Amino acid sequence: MGTSLAEETRTRSGSQGDAAGPGSGPVEPDPGADEPGLVEAVQNGDSQAFSLFVTRYTDPAYAVALSILRHEQDAEDAVQAAFIRALERIGQLRPGSRFGPWFYRVLRSTCLNLRRRELLRTHSELKDTAASRDDPHREFERRYARKRVLDALEQLPERQRTAVLMYDLEGYDHAEIAKILGIAVGTSRANLHHGRHALRRLLGEAPASGAGGADEDEDE
Repeated sequence: MGTSLAEETRTRSGSQGDAAGPGSGPVEPDPGADEPGLVEAVQNGDSQAFSLFVTRYTDPAYAVALSILRHEQDAEDAVQAAFIRALERIGQLRPGSRFGPWFYRVLRSTCLNLRRRELLRTHSELKDTAASRDDPHREFERRYARKRVLDALEQLPERQRTAVLMYDLEGYDHAEIAKILGIAVGTSRANLHHGRHALRRLLGEAPASGAGGADEDEDE
């Protein structure tokens, strides 16, 4: 169904180009110009209209997901989950809105949630493996400390939580975070700065001394 719809769309676009008349030169179509109408159609229950979005965005969405997750199967799963989530929530889009920018926000959120769950699961497995050789009292303290940090992270605004997780736990630099999230490098730095300070406050830790404090190690 997706292929035939895509072919139909290309045929329609070609017909519109021919209608411009000879001598007018090629006109580069705006790939998102039809999206507000398609969004409205989907909101009214038109499943074929949504299949056009799937055809249009599957490949670029996979590229974005792969850049975040760095694993082909995970990227495919994230794209599929993001389309399902988008379909479920498309009623949130206002009249006249384009699908693309909103869908990429849904996709990035889906990918980052998957990364966070996988990261926490991996950390937990590593801790449990090490715990088999450690003193049980030390393991209890370690688990308690980890739970406090995770609980505190969940209380941060999403943009700050994402910055802390990606920079401090996953090792992304600010340029990579900015590219993945579609934000400015300065915004990434600010999110990390505020997220770290909020996390210290939630954990009851005193802020680092000095103007820069612990954030001075942030790279460009």
